[in-house]
Formats: sequence, structure tokens, C-alpha cells
Amino acid sequence: MKLSFAVACLMLASTVVLADDDCPQEASCENDRYSADVRVRYGNINDNINKDANTVTGRLLMTLRTPQVRNFRAVFAVEHVNDFGIDTYNDGGTNGRTEYAIEADPSGTELEEAFVEYKGQSALIRYGRQYINHGALPQRYLGTVAWRQNNQSYDALSIDAKFGEKFRLESAFVEKAYRVFGRDNPSSGLREWDLDGIAIRATYAEPTFGNITGYLYNLDFEDNVILSSRTIGIAGEGPCFNDPSKFGWEGQCNVEVAVQSSLHTELRYDDVIHAYTSLGVDFSNFRKENTTGSVAISARMLYGDGRNSFKTPLATLHGYAGAADKFLVNTPRDGLLDIELKIKERLLNWDVTVALHRFDTTNGPISTYGREVDIAATRTFGKYKWIFKLADYRANEDWKPTPYGIDATKFWATVQFSL
Repeated sequence: MKLSFAVACLMLASTVVLADDDCPQEASCENDRYSADVRVRYGNINDNINKDANTVTGRLLMTLRTPQVRNFRAVFAVEHVNDFGIDTYNDGGTNGRTEYAIEADPSGTELEEAFVEYKGQSALIRYGRQYINHGALPQRYLGTVAWRQNNQSYDALSIDAKFGEKFRLESAFVEKAYRVFGRDNPSSGLREWDLDGIAIRATYAEPTFGNITGYLYNLDFEDNVILSSRTIGIAGEGPCFNDPSKFGWEGQCNVEVAVQSSLHTELRYDDVIHAYTSLGVDFSNFRKENTTGSVAISARMLYGDGRNSFKTPLATLHGYAGAADKFLVNTPRDGLLDIELKIKERLLNWDVTVALHRFDTTNGPISTYGREVDIAATRTFGKYKWIFKLADYRANEDWKPTPYGIDATKFWATVQFSL
């Protein structure tokens, strides 16, 4: 892929030099040629076992797009993360400050994207290093981990096609995942993963009853066979309880179920299940003068049998199972059941979200991992978007010394804008 991709870029670049006039002369074409985005973040991490971490990091993402030539163009993105000389945190293994709590935002400069793109009326095809996000944020199976300063990118061929107004097919063939721990990390497993990955996601959207999505993720990791798996699932979302004569209010429902099995005979295990259901209700059903807030209750299960568990290693995991990130790539062997109550409201022009979590096992003698409270507040002032986030995890100490048995409190203040 690397050699053929380089040749393709050279061919496209030479074509662009000769055919720059093919680009339409609208202002949108010029504005689309390049972009620069900045994100600055302060973080305080206390995990009650390491020294408290204090971080100040800045991220600059610069993207250059060539003009379109017969629906083709090339895109290049470079990212620089800077810790401003503040190293009172463990960045995941690069800076060697292992006495501090982990905040996986290492300094460094990386090529984030370098791909050739074909954009037609109903299809978008990309080949090369790229961001891939399957589904809305946060992505359950394939995403860029956008919360981290260094995002996750892929060497892949991706296709996003629409058939009519209702059917969409997303697919990706992935050879390598460049992880959030950075290119300078001394551990090859933290730097990148080599894999043969096939990802297919099909969505049918019907305004009357919502969306139905089916998916297949066949991920064969070369050096992480424990993560190699085949996942097949189906999900549905749409309005529910929407008969005023019976219920007097309308809700939004989500249901999902998936089955995962191992790809390797030496690690063969019984199929494990992922199941999810939620019900959300807007406050406008009860207070007509307030149409901004909502409340939702959900339950998500990643089953574990005490030996193996349902895993989603390429997901945007910060958006799942609490912002304290206690349950990341390797779901606990005893599984995870996350029961969440989430309330959203607009207060003093801030978008505020409060989430309450209870984390239980699906197997084993100890039933509860712990509880967590997450609070986030977001507001935009001009071109500046501010985000404040607090995560407080209270553990069941019976799980010590594992991470699930250790309390953690994390706070972040973030501002992001475009240059």
C-alpha cells in the first residue's frame, strides 16, 4: 500500500499542476484548500495511586487539499502536539514520567493524513492514511479517538456510498492503525497495530421509524491475536412511545445487539455478546417553555465469561463507560454492564450534561466495579469553543489492585478554534 500510495500521490500532484483551472471558481473551493485548527487543554488527573498529574498541551492540525481534478484530489494533514515544557504527567510511555498519573497526550509531530480521494455524487473513496469514523460520535467500533490530542488514523481504503435517499454503505479495508500514544513511543504495540481489517456498515434511514444499521467488523491483528475477532451486529434507533392518546409524550429509543467470536483457533472461545438499549425523552414533552433539555437512561453490556470478553480495540472509547477511562481497549474478562442516567440542559447559555454510571460485571463473584459521575459544560464565544469536563470514579475496593478498584478524579478545561 505504501509504495502504490506514493506513486498515486505523485501522479495526482503532477496532474494538479497542469490542471489547476479545473477547480470551480467559487469561494468555497478556495476556502477548502487548507485549514488550521488549534486545541489547548489543561488537565488534572488524580488516580489515588500515582502522583497527581497536571498537563498543559496544545494541538495544531494543519490540512492541505489540492484542487479537484475530474473528481480527484489529494489531502495531507500534519499534527503537532506540544506540552510547553510541562512534564508533570505520564504521557503513555514516551516521556518516562511513570511516577505520575497517565494522560495519554504525548508531544510530537506526525503525518496524520495523506490520501487520494475520489468524490462523486453518491460515493466518496479514499486511499492512504486517513481518519475513519463509522457512525456518529463516539464511534463504537472504528473511530479516530477525537478526544485525545493525537488522534488515531489508519492506512486504509475506505468507501462511503449512498444509494438513493435512504441507504448508505460504509466500508473500509485497513492495514495499519496509528495509535494515540504517538510515533515516538518506545513500545511498538503502543505506536501502531498491523492488521488485516474489513469493516462494513450499512444503514437504512426511514423518517417514519428511524434508522436500521447492520455491520460486520473482521479485525485480524498481526501481533495482538487476543484482539482478533469477527463481530456481526444490528442496531435500530428512532421514535417510540409516540402515541399521545396512550402515553402523552414522545421518546427516542435505541436497541443494538452484536455477536463476537475469535479469529484464531488457539484462542477459540464461545461467542460473546454486546447488547445496548436506551430511552430518551425531551423535557419539551412536559414543559413547553423549555425545549432544550432531555433525560435518557441506558444499559450497555459487553459480556465476559471470566476468560474472554467482548472487545472494541479501534473504537473512540473515551465516549463509553465513563469519561474517567477505566474501561478501555481490553474489556474486563468478567465483562462490563454500564447503566447510565444522562441529563442534558442549557444553563446560562452553556450546554451542560450530567451522567451517572453504575458499572457491574456480567460474570464472577464480585458484582460491582464502581460508580461514576461525569459533568461536561460547553459554550462557544465567537470562534472559540470552550469545554469543561469533570469525571469522578468511586471504586469498589474489592477489585484492588486492578484499575477498576482504584478511585480516580479527572478534570479538563479545553479551548479550540480555527485559524
